[in-house]
Formats: sequence, structure tokens, C-alpha cells
Amino acid sequence: MTTNLIIGNSISFVAALFMAASCCVNDRHRVFLLQAVECALLCVASIFFGSWSGITTLALSATRNYLVSKDKFNQNLMVLFLVLVVVFGVWANNRGLIGLIPVVATVEYTICCHYVKEIKAVKCSIFVNTFLWVFYSFAIMDFSTGFTDATVLIIDAVSLARLRAGEKKQAAEE
Repeated sequence: MTTNLIIGNSISFVAALFMAASCCVNDRHRVFLLQAVECALLCVASIFFGSWSGITTLALSATRNYLVSKDKFNQNLMVLFLVLVVVFGVWANNRGLIGLIPVVATVEYTICCHYVKEIKAVKCSIFVNTFLWVFYSFAIMDFSTGFTDATVLIIDAVSLARLRAGEKKQAAEE
């Protein structure tokens, strides 16, 4: 068990580097391509954590992010991915309620990848999604992802607060 946790956390750490890189690029295509690699690595890490719903949802997320990076993620694909995530995520779940968290998080982000365009809504979507993954990561002892996502959660909360403050300032000036 300990060896699997070390290997899984090591792979998750490398995945976190891809997530960090995706936060540093300004090109939407590269952001989603880097997140596709991150999800693929987390999918592999989930094998070592014994999380089968994580494996299925992360494999689908990697594919979805790749399609988004190539501007090929349309409404039909969104519906297909939603069905696949729910069916395979629930079918593969071996962790009870904890195992449903990746399913819920992936459904939420899949819908937002297609519909949400306004920056405040995007940041709120990322906040909800990251919160779910932080809870899940610590529950399965994926500490690398848990700590990284907790940091992203804090950064996103600060960014949302700044965005709201800017909106209030702009409204007061008008």
C-alpha cells in the first residue's frame, strides 16, 4: 500500500506541474492541452490509488480537454461526455460516496467547458470543481493533488474577490 501511495503521489506531483504550467500560459489552446496531459497523468496516478471512478472520469477529462484545445468540443460531444462520465463513473465506482465526487466534478466542469464564457462564471466553476477535487484527493490520500488544488482554490478565491472588488469600483464610478 505504501509503495502505491508513493508512486501515485509522485505521478500526481508531475501532473501538478502541468496544471501550474497551464496557469502560466495565455493561449486557450495550450491551457487545455496542458490540462489534458495533467488529467492523463492523474488517470495513471489513480491506478496506484485504486480509484476506478477517478480513472474513468480522468481519462474522459483528458480526452475532453484535448478536444477543447482543438476547438472540437461541441454540444453533441458535451452530451456524449456527460453520459459517458455518469455511466462509466458510477459503474466503476469502488469507493462509495467518495467515488462519486469525480463524477460530480467532471459533470460540472464538462457543462461549464461548453456553456460558461464570462470570466466570473468561469472562475466560480473552477472554484466549485477544485473544491470537489481537493476533498476527493485527500480522501484517497493523493496529497500532491490535494495540496496543489488547495493552493489553486485559494488563488481562485483571491482572484474572484479582486474581480468583485473591481466590479464594485467600476459600478461606483458610473
